[in-house]
Amino acid sequence: MLDQERIKEMIELQRKVDRDQRQFQLNVWMNLHLSIGQLKTLFFISNCGTVSISKLAEALEVRPANVTSLIDRMLERGLITRTGDPNDRRVLLLRTTPKGDELVAELRQKRQERMAEVFNHLNDEEASIVIQGLRLMVKAIEH
Repeated sequence: MLDQERIKEMIELQRKVDRDQRQFQLNVWMNLHLSIGQLKTLFFISNCGTVSISKLAEALEVRPANVTSLIDRMLERGLITRTGDPNDRRVLLLRTTPKGDELVAELRQKRQERMAEVFNHLNDEEASIVIQGLRLMVKAIEH
């Protein structure tokens, strides 16, 4: 078992990496003219493929009625579609449109470019160490 000082150091280093990612994302997102709720919604729907309004509300930790205006604004922008569920007429399903998919792909690409920019500051030996560390983190996560 690791001592508390090493754990604290790892947490602090991870926090610095996370802070850089959040700041980069905020800088990119500021030019989108979308709310954080709309971005969360877009990514959630994109990750799910198809999602009901109630599942979206559950993920956002709000009541389904509270996501109606959020969904309406995204429909107006052409980022998502809303259709009835063929198996249950009471359920409405949300999907991203090609425009929504394109925006998500663009944002993911920008994040990958930022990470590539960061990793390009490493030499081969340092990159090998980072790869090994990330593999160990994934292993610990999967444990």
